Amino acid sequence: MSAVDAPPGISFAGRAVGEFAAKKRPRRLAGRVFWMVLVTSVATGILAVRRVYGPHADVLMVVPLVCISVAGVGLAVRRARLRIDAGGIRWGWNDIGFRVGKDKMQGIDIYRDAIAVRQTRGSTWYLSGHDWDGFERMVPVLAHSGLPTKQHDTRAPLAARLQSYGIVLDLMLVADVVGSVFALGVAMGL
Repeated sequence: MSAVDAPPGISFAGRAVGEFAAKKRPRRLAGRVFWMVLVTSVATGILAVRRVYGPHADVLMVVPLVCISVAGVGLAVRRARLRIDAGGIRWGWNDIGFRVGKDKMQGIDIYRDAIAVRQTRGSTWYLSGHDWDGFERMVPVLAHSGLPTKQHDTRAPLAARLQSYGIVLDLMLVADVVGSVFALGVAMGL
């Protein structure tokens, strides 16, 4: 696996067999959270700068930066795409991504609700059906790509379900908005 699998501006060698994005509702949530946190954080920062010697002003300078960082990471994760081609599987954006090449794969386990991409070195990638739009199309796409797959007629193991980031990320984004609005309320009370 490499952090940058192709030089910037150069896509992939070969044609993608399938490309997938996060489901629409979580993508929308991440975008709305980002803009809401950005607005409340800017307002909190302005109020904290005006009352720089007030109680908790130092915390109110840091909290907006943390909230914007969390919302930004959430938005970036939800905007990433999954691409499957004959050479492997890639998760990322246009210029930067993470890739498991066919030569680095031990195999791909396909469950009813998730896909596990096992690597010869490194950790296993779990792709949950709850996270990806068109998940049901991934199985034929993987078969068409020629990657080594193994079908299972069961749900994914508990470890795989716990490692899918979908619900955790959504809850973290909601908590981020609550924290950002709370910080704004504290800043207004100073």
